[in-house]
Amino acid sequence: MNLAAPAIAQTVSELPRDPNSNQGWYPVPIAGNYNECAQLSAIIIKANTNAANPNTRAVMFHLGKFIPTGVPDTYGFNGVDTTQSTGDTVALSYVNGLGMQSVVKFRWNGNGVELIGNG
Repeated sequence: MNLAAPAIAQTVSELPRDPNSNQGWYPVPIAGNYNECAQLSAIIIKANTNAANPNTRAVMFHLGKFIPTGVPDTYGFNGVDTTQSTGDTVALSYVNGLGMQSVVKFRWNGNGVELIGNG
């Protein structure tokens, strides 16, 4: 796991701006399990704004390369649950409407990313 990998900074710099603040994304991930050898890995980034609660999103990678299309909506996630993640599955966490931590899992199916369930 290397959250300082050049591929991360490059990818973050090329993402569309945050739709809420119209700002770019802070180049250093707040969480992640980026691994250029994994079928699926992810980072969590936040909008580069001084807001108290900046928008966050997950960015997914296949074998260290950004997956630009075909990924379900990944806004609002704030962590990666490494205990539920594997080489081809990423478990992303967020705080639900009740203020409790929830997890959603995504899997690399050989051709793309698919949502496989809530944990």
